Amino acid sequence: MLASLFLAFSSLTAVQAALKYKGVDWSSVIVEEKAGISYTTTSGSTEPLEKILKESGVNTVRQRVWVNPRDGNYNLDYNIKLAQRAKAVGLDVYIDFHYSDTWADPGHQAIPSGWPTNIDDLSWKLYNYTLDSSNKLAAAGISPTIISIGNEIRSGLLLPTGSTSNFYNVAKLLHSAAWGVKDSNLSPKPRIMIHLDNGWDWNTQKWWYESALKAGPLETSDFDMMGVSYYPF
Repeated sequence: MLASLFLAFSSLTAVQAALKYKGVDWSSVIVEEKAGISYTTTSGSTEPLEKILKESGVNTVRQRVWVNPRDGNYNLDYNIKLAQRAKAVGLDVYIDFHYSDTWADPGHQAIPSGWPTNIDDLSWKLYNYTLDSSNKLAAAGISPTIISIGNEIRSGLLLPTGSTSNFYNVAKLLHSAAWGVKDSNLSPKPRIMIHLDNGWDWNTQKWWYESALKAGPLETSDFDMMGVSYYPF
């Protein structure tokens, strides 16, 4: 299982060799730069963060995407600009669709403003949003290595419609999101991730995936990776 709580490069060479993805979530870089924050190397020189990360052994950056945030930060256009910076220095990009106008986590999975709430229309909206977003990434020359269809969705996504109180709806939404990626112009196709929190709790992970797959619409072929958040504190 890939931990979506990305690990920064480790001083332990054995751990370094074992990790395929050595990354950070750098979603807020543009926000921080606008606030006057800059980044320096260990030798004290000021450099763009992407250059520092690349030269420090990082190979992947994670970026959260919000649908229609009030200030525009973290929307798709914001993320395309950020991903182009990563691409320019040879960093891979991991796109994390929150499918919300703001933070999505186990306690907050609000349907974006203006989206339908009935399951059939919401599933089509989710498919088309994912397809359109993926095509815009492709048109901008961005080929993500990973796309996460939701963020920490242990309680479901696009609530209340996609609550785990009705796993059929969860499965239908995830199936639609996955095929929005699969039907897109992205080439090569990214690995599709389903991302839950509580990575330490195997019983929860087992219950969740068994329930989602048993519900019907979601198939194992719809996704490639099981991501977990693991907070050791």
